[in-house]
Amino acid sequence: MIETTTVSRPRPPDMIPGYRLEKLVGKGGMGEVHKATQLSLGRTVALKLLASELAREETFVTRFEKEAAALATLSHPNIVSIVDKGKAGETYFLVMEFIDGASLREMIRSPQLDSGGALKIALDICKAIDYAHGRGVIHRDLKPENILFDEQAGRIPKVSDFGLASFIDADNSRFNLTETHVSMGTLSYMAPEQRIDAKSADHRADIYSLGVILYELLVGELPVGTFSPPSQRRSGIDRRLDAIVARCLKPDAGDRYQKVSDLIADLEPLVPLSSFSQVPRKVSRLERARRAARRAVAFTARVFATLMVIAAAAVLGVTVYRSSRERPEATNGEWFTAALEKTGTLPAQGRIAQDPEGRLAQVGNGPDVVPLISFGRELDVSSKELRFAPADRVGRAELDLSELEGYQVTLAADVAAEVPSTTALARLERVITGAKPHPRAALMLEGLPGRYVAVVLSGNEAPVTFEWALAERRGTMLGPQSPKDGHSRLELVVDRGGEVRAFAGSGKDRREIAEPLNLGQGWKRHFGKMPRGVLMCLEAGCSFERVALDVRRDPPAPAPAPAVAPVKKVLAPVPLVKKPAPKPPPPPVKKKPGHSK
Repeated sequence: MIETTTVSRPRPPDMIPGYRLEKLVGKGGMGEVHKATQLSLGRTVALKLLASELAREETFVTRFEKEAAALATLSHPNIVSIVDKGKAGETYFLVMEFIDGASLREMIRSPQLDSGGALKIALDICKAIDYAHGRGVIHRDLKPENILFDEQAGRIPKVSDFGLASFIDADNSRFNLTETHVSMGTLSYMAPEQRIDAKSADHRADIYSLGVILYELLVGELPVGTFSPPSQRRSGIDRRLDAIVARCLKPDAGDRYQKVSDLIADLEPLVPLSSFSQVPRKVSRLERARRAARRAVAFTARVFATLMVIAAAAVLGVTVYRSSRERPEATNGEWFTAALEKTGTLPAQGRIAQDPEGRLAQVGNGPDVVPLISFGRELDVSSKELRFAPADRVGRAELDLSELEGYQVTLAADVAAEVPSTTALARLERVITGAKPHPRAALMLEGLPGRYVAVVLSGNEAPVTFEWALAERRGTMLGPQSPKDGHSRLELVVDRGGEVRAFAGSGKDRREIAEPLNLGQGWKRHFGKMPRGVLMCLEAGCSFERVALDVRRDPPAPAPAPAVAPVKKVLAPVPLVKKPAPKPPPPPVKKKPGHSK
């Protein structure tokens, strides 16, 4: 994300030919919006400039021009219209009609909004999105900040910011800038399938976002985790709206409304023929602080009397300071990659076993010392469990083990996340500021900085998530609801074939979270190096027990046997045997005379 200080440099009034910049009215990661005058007609327009840092990236230039293409195809009273687009030097710009009114975010905060007025606003937004869908444009980033009220046109809502829009061509193929397994949009308003893979999300993702906006208009809060129906949260709301909201927020896209026109057909009969909703004017931070002060004083006077009034004044000072430094809620990925200050290197009791086929490190009871490095918050290793005390900051602990090389790695632990504080002073601060803590604890396998896979447990019953950021591959998958007590066994496994799996629960309750992430046999290159085990604690008090890091490797090849010289057989000499000389024949017998017959 680009820092706003680098985006909002002073601009010369005549930097865009034909227009004069008057006033900076908005800024963000993609660029900034100025109130300007179109010199040829003398009318006021909104001039949107792409940040110079992003203008050098083809992807962001294409997305910027894509917003212009989306707006050019749409002409509807509830959609901001485009006037012009172009490039001046190295600066890309869009010219749109100027809406000098409050956003829907300010409307939601207004006490003057009744349920009838909320339904009228929701119906107008639905009609705008139904019109866009009919022309093949899917918004994909619907949220209160992108809906503005045009006081000049009778205070009607207008949908803006089509920078993440997707187009459906005539052959029903979709053109967008999102790659597979990339999650884009604003997490609180995104459909489950859009969080996992924005490329495959269709127009029904907008219907999910409309359901979130409708719920927030009626109740004043987001539908997080296991939420109650609107009629149970606020009196005077028609119970028929419960079924409408529930159908919009179905996790499976096939169970939702299949067209916005169907949603309009159910919603329109419930809109009063005469409904009043006063759009609030833009108020300064000082005015918001004054209103918070009045509420705080009244609350503390009724409940805590004089002593708590003094405490409320201190909390109010913190509120005013925070309101002057407002920032959007950080995502898990921003917390995971945040730069944190090292708080110590700690020796934890445990066991380190090493054999030819791998290395296993366990934290808990054992005769060995397992070194840990903590960041951001103090880590307590005095007992069997590793514990971060409750706080609203980030805590990180790394298992500092060397020579971790192998073909498979497993990280597992019993994990717990709890709300940072339940003191009366903390509850009072939340009433004043409207802050809703989201306690989370996570296991993470991290390679080079910013490259990781993680499994995240929620302390307020939100789904367990499996998340990854491996260079250009990023995404999030939703698993089962986190247990009510915020305790579960979590496990991350990368096997020899490069399949990354995440699990929650133990024994018969052990469940795999969504689908495995397949990195292939060369999986280490996605991490940049052999990943190390990391424990994360976000806006909570966290404990980790039975922590185990197991690295498997091939056993060393057996040493070859020493060579043995062949044995030569020595033959004994054969003695010579002399053959006996042949005997001479006997001499002939001579006959004696006188012996004739």
